[in-house]
Amino acid sequence: MSFVLPVEMWAEIIRYLPPRQALPLLSVSRFHHDIAIRRVFSTVRLYFMHGQPAFYMLHTESEKYALETSDFLLNRSWELINYIITNPVFASAVKTLSVHAFTDGPAVFEHRNLAQALLCLPHLQSFHYFGDCPEFSNVAEYLPKGLKHLRIQSMPNPELLGHLDSLKFLQPAILFMYVRDQKLDQIFAEWERGLGYSQDLVSVVESNPVQELVLLSTHVALLPIRICNRLTQLDICVPQFEQLVGLDLVFHHAQFLESLSLVGYIEPSVFADLPKKSDVLPYLRSFRLSCEFWDQEATEMQVPLLSEFLSRRPSLRRLYLRLPALGLNAAMAIATVIGELQSLRVLGFHAGEEPLDESAAFHLAAQLSPQLEALQLTLPWSSDLHVQTWTPLLSKLHQLPRLSFLHLFSNGEDPVPIHPLELATDLEHLELVGLQRSLFTVDRDAGEEWEPKSWSPWLVKYCLPEDFSCADHAWLFRYH
Repeated sequence: MSFVLPVEMWAEIIRYLPPRQALPLLSVSRFHHDIAIRRVFSTVRLYFMHGQPAFYMLHTESEKYALETSDFLLNRSWELINYIITNPVFASAVKTLSVHAFTDGPAVFEHRNLAQALLCLPHLQSFHYFGDCPEFSNVAEYLPKGLKHLRIQSMPNPELLGHLDSLKFLQPAILFMYVRDQKLDQIFAEWERGLGYSQDLVSVVESNPVQELVLLSTHVALLPIRICNRLTQLDICVPQFEQLVGLDLVFHHAQFLESLSLVGYIEPSVFADLPKKSDVLPYLRSFRLSCEFWDQEATEMQVPLLSEFLSRRPSLRRLYLRLPALGLNAAMAIATVIGELQSLRVLGFHAGEEPLDESAAFHLAAQLSPQLEALQLTLPWSSDLHVQTWTPLLSKLHQLPRLSFLHLFSNGEDPVPIHPLELATDLEHLELVGLQRSLFTVDRDAGEEWEPKSWSPWLVKYCLPEDFSCADHAWLFRYH
């Protein structure tokens, strides 16, 4: 029966399958194998791990675990590199490559083989590089000329990227990635060295049609107006002890901006720069504000400014707000504004530092739109108030028929007292469950005794947009 449909139609059907679901097709027949390989291996990860950096990357103190995992991932990575170099059919299927460079030696063989593999990837569209051993600069010049998306740990000499002319997405520094302690309620800057110079960033951006940009606050002031004019996505990461200046000029000139994220150690004065007029940033549909390092008084003084900004953005589709120092009254005031955003489909909300009593839980639940498709809630869970907090929220979640991703995080003394299977059973539309930054895929076709499948820690830590079945899920989990 499979040959009744043309190859192109089967390829289109399999394209919509998540990679995990397409995997069994590799062993069905040669016909299906050749089609499925384009989906299963469209994203490839290479792990260069050895010695002390492996403990760092895997977030473990177990020598046995680090050794066994490093050995497995290194061997698997060598196999993939070999396939890329020796098998043109396999190489042509790879569209996204993620490299994780965490060794403690010169890593000569690793970067030499990687450089050779890059020359064999004719359809590579996205390249991600985490870590610095071997350094990205060793392979930068071998990237395909037509690359569209580039995310790297730190910017090399811009001359090494001078041959690129098609970049649409650029992240020249990876700062906020992962919180080591799943009980820790804070942004974690995993990398604070070698973050590059503004001039080098501008040099690369000017020679490419970049529309989506992730940059540090120190780079904002030197961002040319002509670049702002063409941006549709802008993420600004603010390291500790750095200032965010020039934001008002960005708002004025980035008139085509559709997505804006402000993440990090953001001073309260930034709130005054949020545009008050709705004709500024008229196309904005996604907004993220994830702050750290504030006291309660300084935070709550900014709530009216934030509320005014949000109330003038009724067309927002995605919203993520993290102001961890908020008191309960201020958090509920913002929740009220959120409830008025009729276009909202994706929501991340940090409810502050005070435990929710029953009244607050009912109020928060009432603000959750029945149109929500993805939801992340950070709550100060308390065993004493669990029933009062959870019952109103769970009752409301049952009324969200489109909800496919739910992520719960406890910033209180007690962890979230819920198992992912309970959530997946109670909320039958869920496809992805998050608990304390762990992720679980819901596959109800796995048999009668199915359970949500846990993502590996390193997959969560270095997750890519391609790992998610929905772009909304990827957006909501970013900067976890």
